Amino acid sequence: HTELTQICFSPLVAESWRCRAESLFSYLQAGSKQTPLCFTERIVPGAQVLCTMLLIKPSVWSRRLPRILRDLHLEKFSVVRMKHLELEAAAASTLLPCEVQQHPAAVEAHCTYLTSGTALVLCLQRPNAVKKLMDLLGPEDPQLAQALDPCLWRAQYGTSTVQNGFYG
Repeated sequence: HTELTQICFSPLVAESWRCRAESLFSYLQAGSKQTPLCFTERIVPGAQVLCTMLLIKPSVWSRRLPRILRDLHLEKFSVVRMKHLELEAAAASTLLPCEVQQHPAAVEAHCTYLTSGTALVLCLQRPNAVKKLMDLLGPEDPQLAQALDPCLWRAQYGTSTVQNGFYG
């Protein structure tokens, strides 16, 4: 647990600015010991400095990491920590939206993909980090993201609702 939690601490940032992503890492570390959780974030108006977590799914980060890091820099994100993570099925299933968790075949497809290789987890910081990251990622469906705005990250890096590049 300590190893995963430490990913969200920056020696440059005071303890009071702990990443909100810590709870997700704690939850992932606990695996199936807890009940499924739907992650929702209340987005607070104003320019608050927050941390958020970006999970770059298998096969995306190994080919596109320099471009992703450049894009994060251009959007004024600071990478506080970075870690490779081998997800197990129980932990992977906790990342899925509530709507997906209702369909066993969809859960199986997502979990198979998320556990097919190493994911890269980034703890990111910037003012209004959560809202900004969600705005950059776009909808879970890359085709819908492409229709809305080809610059959305899931439009650029995703190929399907399962292989959509990111979890944020």
